[in-house]
Amino acid sequence: MNKMRVVGLAVATGVAVLLLGVGTAGAQEAPLTVASDDTSVTVAVIDGRPAVTSLICKPGGFDWVGGPVGAMPIPLIDSAEVGGTQTPLSWRPLEDVEAGAAGIRVLKFVCDRPALELHSIWEAHRGPGPVEHRMVIYNRGTRAVLLPVQSSLELTMNIPRQSKLEQWWVDKGAGTPTPDGTHHREIAPGERSLLRCWPSGRDQPRDPIPWTAVENAAGRRGWYAGIEYTARVEMDIGADEAKEASETRALNVRLGLERDEQVPFFTRLLPGESFEVPPAFIGCYEGDVDDGANRLRRWVRANLTPRTSDPRYPLLVNNSWGGGMAVDERLARKMIDESAELGLEMFHIDAGWFRTVGDWRPDPRKFPNGLAPVADYCHRKGLKFGMWVGWTQGGDKADPVGAHRILSVNDTTMTPWFSLSFPANWKAGDFTGATVCLAEPHAADWCLNMLRPIIKDARLDMLEHDQTMVVDGCSHDEHRHTRSRVDVGYRAAQGYYRVYDTLRAENPDLLFENCVNGGHMVDYGAVRRCHYISITDTYDPLSNRRAFYDASYALPSAMCECYVANVAVHSLAQFKYMLRSGMMGWCTIMTDTSKWSREQHQVAIREFAMYKRQLRPLIQTADLYHISARPDGVRWDGIEYFDPPSGKGVLFAFRGTTNQQEHTFTLKGLEAAGTYALSFEDNSSSPIILRGDELMNRGLRLTLSEPQSSQIVHVARQ
Repeated sequence: MNKMRVVGLAVATGVAVLLLGVGTAGAQEAPLTVASDDTSVTVAVIDGRPAVTSLICKPGGFDWVGGPVGAMPIPLIDSAEVGGTQTPLSWRPLEDVEAGAAGIRVLKFVCDRPALELHSIWEAHRGPGPVEHRMVIYNRGTRAVLLPVQSSLELTMNIPRQSKLEQWWVDKGAGTPTPDGTHHREIAPGERSLLRCWPSGRDQPRDPIPWTAVENAAGRRGWYAGIEYTARVEMDIGADEAKEASETRALNVRLGLERDEQVPFFTRLLPGESFEVPPAFIGCYEGDVDDGANRLRRWVRANLTPRTSDPRYPLLVNNSWGGGMAVDERLARKMIDESAELGLEMFHIDAGWFRTVGDWRPDPRKFPNGLAPVADYCHRKGLKFGMWVGWTQGGDKADPVGAHRILSVNDTTMTPWFSLSFPANWKAGDFTGATVCLAEPHAADWCLNMLRPIIKDARLDMLEHDQTMVVDGCSHDEHRHTRSRVDVGYRAAQGYYRVYDTLRAENPDLLFENCVNGGHMVDYGAVRRCHYISITDTYDPLSNRRAFYDASYALPSAMCECYVANVAVHSLAQFKYMLRSGMMGWCTIMTDTSKWSREQHQVAIREFAMYKRQLRPLIQTADLYHISARPDGVRWDGIEYFDPPSGKGVLFAFRGTTNQQEHTFTLKGLEAAGTYALSFEDNSSSPIILRGDELMNRGLRLTLSEPQSSQIVHVARQ
């Protein structure tokens, strides 16, 4: 019997076609192969279903599946409900499979009663990275069909009997990072690991980012996988016991929507509609988990994240939340002046600018002339202008003239849009309220039409959303979803995607920040729509480093945003430690900088100039290495960037409260025979030149005399 480990609460491009002759039984005559620069996947039709018959790491040639013998097909849904009656489904592959541009291959399957068509779409891009799999189910009939859950990807790997496999995953940073947010543990024979992720996250227990890696440490190779959707999803990995006289044992992998034990998933597919199963990806690597993560991050940057025309990405930002809800035109202009003096690049008005929750118009007492004059002043100072909008949140005050300009639980037209019912005496908070279910099309339309004039009138360069965007529970049966919690989240995510995809198409230069109560909605569906993500809602140095350490395994570092808030410091070294803990990715200052001393201002100006000149190019494109244990605030910890094409890199080194003044960091990713010049940002040591093999074997020894201090070491290949 399998033992189960559960984490969480029980816890395109154009389509191409390849003409294939497909038999109606057994393996297809000509298996298809799609490949990136480092991952090759071969798919065959076995017993009328698609099956992964090889998963090859191209640099080393290792095949994790091992061929068609023993390959397990992806199960296709075997029943559906039509007119209240459960109907068995019989799928058959089409004889001809359409195709087109390189990189995408499509297998098609049809069911006659009810009339359904299923496309199994496999895609790979040039460059390093994984292979993606999507399934789309079409209702070709005249009646609605209720579909059960369909896996996104299933495969069986054949692992050498004695191999020791270790699984990695990371928690979301959410309200505050967990003490042990980066997990890696053995998957022993007979064990099962189940990771469950929610669209708006959970704190107790914490859910992970929908990414995982499994590696054979002894063989220095591994694979990674993820799910590209903002819904209740799961990654299920089980290791079988080896059979007698067998040289291998099976590792069974399933990715897809959550198989809810309380209310089983089903979704309603109307005639002419299609249902896209959440896309999944899988890729291979040689080396350790950092090597795999570097390949994944490059692929995410190239193929998932929205494009930006600003070469300064990631930007340095000043956020008004340092003054809380008190922001008004006078304070905003003062903070804009401060931002320009410090060398920051965007001013961001957080909560406090609006009239009341649900009435997303400027408060005339705070901004009597609206927000356009503030935006214009910001632009004249050379800064971008961004703004917080909790646009799914409704309040308790209805529009007095009945024009439905205010999102309110007490507007009878809007009441059915909310995921819950509220008593007559319910009151909204200062910046939180009742959440609409975006699976209700009228609710999504209202939000979209409300955001359009905000973007235009406030001259926005960046739009931040906050609070719950995608609900995963709703009491209304008349919405687009069924009563399944998983379908509620799936359909609400479709509404969220429609709003943001439309706004991005209409405003191609607009930046989008994803903040859902900090780092609660961290997934690859959101990555497709937002330029950067708040990875935790706690802003002290340790929390920022912990959240970054975790999230940077799964996400490009440039989109991992840390908020830097003031903490008590007793020296300029500790002040730099505070700043640098938030400067490894997207850096947003969230404090009243006018309270900094003159000396602190001068230090901050130099740090921000160094970020723009030397750190940002590496954050944009360099490989990243976790060269220490996860930060605990006591020991030393560090992150390394190195960019092989330019030969440049940097080491972020932090000393916690430990009494140990010296520490040795072993660097990674260098050329063993190369020579490297190392210079120290704080001039604590003279520049030195060392060979790559010295830095990667004996390491670099640093000295910091003060607890809670830091050093930035610049690396340049000679």
